[in-house]
Amino acid sequence: CPRALPPGSPITLLPPIPTPGQGWADTRAIGAKECRPNSQPWQAGLFYLTHLFCGATLISDRWLLTAAHCRKRYLWVRLGEHHLWKWEGPEQLFRATDFFPHPGFNQDLTAQDHNNDIMLVRLPRKAHLGPAVQPLNLSQTCVSPGTQCLISGWGAVSSPKVEYPLTLQCANISILEARLCRRAYPGRISDSMLCAGLWEGGRGSCQGDSGGPLVCNGTLAGVVSGGSEPCSRPRRPAVYTSVCHYLDWIQETMEDN
Repeated sequence: CPRALPPGSPITLLPPIPTPGQGWADTRAIGAKECRPNSQPWQAGLFYLTHLFCGATLISDRWLLTAAHCRKRYLWVRLGEHHLWKWEGPEQLFRATDFFPHPGFNQDLTAQDHNNDIMLVRLPRKAHLGPAVQPLNLSQTCVSPGTQCLISGWGAVSSPKVEYPLTLQCANISILEARLCRRAYPGRISDSMLCAGLWEGGRGSCQGDSGGPLVCNGTLAGVVSGGSEPCSRPRRPAVYTSVCHYLDWIQETMEDN
């Protein structure tokens, strides 16, 4: 989820979720509501040790797409998840160690260059597909401003006092014009980024949503990357990596590995 930035300051990459029990609350997300269980069957949770670290999207039975700044030595992947503290039946667990960040991503997370914040994760075995676990198709064209989209994740439900939900949250947001995105973050937005949310604020992704899906027209159009702190401030929308700019790289990486 986004961290708030004054004009001209760098986009902040969204940080991971803290240890459960520290600031967790079974409440609604910022401008969102609980998703219908397993209505987002491509949604994955990435865990480091026991902490939910980032979101991701299942794009085939063996591959996930997430943000490059979510990389660790290894991550536990959960599919078919809804309530983080309850075993409800369709969950699948994987230990992932094969990460393929975009070669153009700056691994110095303190840098102001957050271009190419996108990464493929290869599962050690195929996921078992069913009603609660299904891949999402990639958007083959770049989405237009005004397009209505859906975000989902277990990211913060309040900001700046950060609290986290126990269940997957969903929110409807819109793609914003590129000029508004550049106005919000002068000098920080490349052609491979897009902004989405509400220009007046009050709805959008937040801390812990990094790497999760932006779904437009039933396809994966964006990957949560960064934004502002507190989350969902007026004129400070969340920033996403635009998937349409990386289709060739995604296909080639999956075929070569």
